[in-house]
Amino acid sequence: MKSKAKRPTSNGQVLHCSVTMKTIVSLLLVLCCSTLKAQITAAQIKNDLAGKEWKIVKYETFGVEEEPKAEQLNDKLLLNKDMSFFVVENGKEYLGSWTSTAEGKINCKSKTGEWSRIYKVLSITEKTATIEYQGPDLTRTLYRLETK
Repeated sequence: MKSKAKRPTSNGQVLHCSVTMKTIVSLLLVLCCSTLKAQITAAQIKNDLAGKEWKIVKYETFGVEEEPKAEQLNDKLLLNKDMSFFVVENGKEYLGSWTSTAEGKINCKSKTGEWSRIYKVLSITEKTATIEYQGPDLTRTLYRLETK
């Protein structure tokens, strides 16, 4: 089905537009598919991320990827299957418990309550993962992780 519309221009000429329904549907499908991302589930986090020691090999802020600084060389994340965690962040060690959400987030809280993080898991493979942390100043940092 074609729709023809007449549109006057500023100088009084008439433009003829022809758009098919097929074109509109095709454009909508492309738009929808390009914005869909596979969401990580709580089960994937427990099965694929937990039980492995993940070393942070790259940091990315504002689209700029950087190697770890001297104080970050030993940074890592270990989510245990018993829901406890061990994190080294900027050379400081934290122990506590973690939970995961249906939206693919990891909530970590230290035993003392002094430290907490909510990470969004963006991707997981057998040897790599990418997680995101949004700080109190709304700055988002991506952590590129690797395991053995």
